[in-house]
Amino acid sequence: MKTEGPLRHLLNWNEVPAGVWDACLERALAFGAGAADASGAAGASAMAGASGGAARTGAAGPGAGREVVLLFFNDSLRTRVSMEMAARGLGAGVSTVVPGQGTWGFAWGDAPMTGTEAEHIEEAVGVLSRYADVLGVRLFASGTDLEADRTDARLRRITATASVPVVNLESAWYHPCQALADAAVLRRLGFGGGGGAGRGKFVLSWAPHPRALPMAVPNSAVLAAARLGMEVTVARPEGFGLDSAVIRAARAAAAGSGGSVTESSDQRAAFEGADVIYAKSWGGMGRYADPAAEEAARLALVEGPASWRVTAPLMAQTKNAAFMHCLPLRRGMVVDADVLRSENAVHLEQAEYRLHAQKAILEWIWS
Repeated sequence: MKTEGPLRHLLNWNEVPAGVWDACLERALAFGAGAADASGAAGASAMAGASGGAARTGAAGPGAGREVVLLFFNDSLRTRVSMEMAARGLGAGVSTVVPGQGTWGFAWGDAPMTGTEAEHIEEAVGVLSRYADVLGVRLFASGTDLEADRTDARLRRITATASVPVVNLESAWYHPCQALADAAVLRRLGFGGGGGAGRGKFVLSWAPHPRALPMAVPNSAVLAAARLGMEVTVARPEGFGLDSAVIRAARAAAAGSGGSVTESSDQRAAFEGADVIYAKSWGGMGRYADPAAEEAARLALVEGPASWRVTAPLMAQTKNAAFMHCLPLRRGMVVDADVLRSENAVHLEQAEYRLHAQKAILEWIWS
């Protein structure tokens, strides 16, 4: 269903006004607290003010009479369920498509389609745009083409074709839905309230994994904490630093919020005095140039004295820190089970706030 005027895509939070981030964060917190009314009228008005548009709401919710189509090119538990529930919770209909499972496989290139794919992504997105008011897309990194991943080239091809807003449900480089949920949980923990109060030390701690996982979540987590004005440390082994452009963007965000961003290859030292530990696995940038060498270096950090697994003794060095993880995670490899069972673990609250965050995002798009 064609949308009039400029489309409100959400590819990452760097590309929308800061006021939209602030308004969505407040609405996510309101939804989490149960303070958001069924129609979302107050929130929609606030969103309209943040983005300069007029509010549109209805007694049955801002999604009444609208349709959301979700395209999952990659597996999902939390994102799929929470996004479907968010759309229905706002009064919208929702349909989920998993390409290649009950649908055609999609071709992406411009060469003659002589392979197994029966439909081109441009026709698929063009058709779905005629049915939907919003498209949600999950499309992970290739892990082989650095420039395409860094620029989210495939996701941007979808937005260039779509005639309705597109929401990024995790792409090669960013996960804005997770970022908003994480920021809401950090605010609930007392951090990022503004004016320097509750700044806190936030440590993103690299974790071992048998696979070279994408960087979308760690990129987004660092940027979210920096926007909140926290003292951010990215703790990672040598060779597993985040992309330098992401670190620069995080430092720019921190400069505007009173925070800071540093890097460390000493996990134990990074944990000292931390208020929040966010564990996350990701593959090193070396995977793009020499995947075999990256794998060997990563697997060497899984067990033994060099392991970067989060343990209770490591957590004891913090300032009674909260433990965060976006999920899913591998117990005994990323983190020990006793850490997950502790009262300081908030990973399930993060998952809950995915629902609230995505309601806020859809509400902004429709405001």
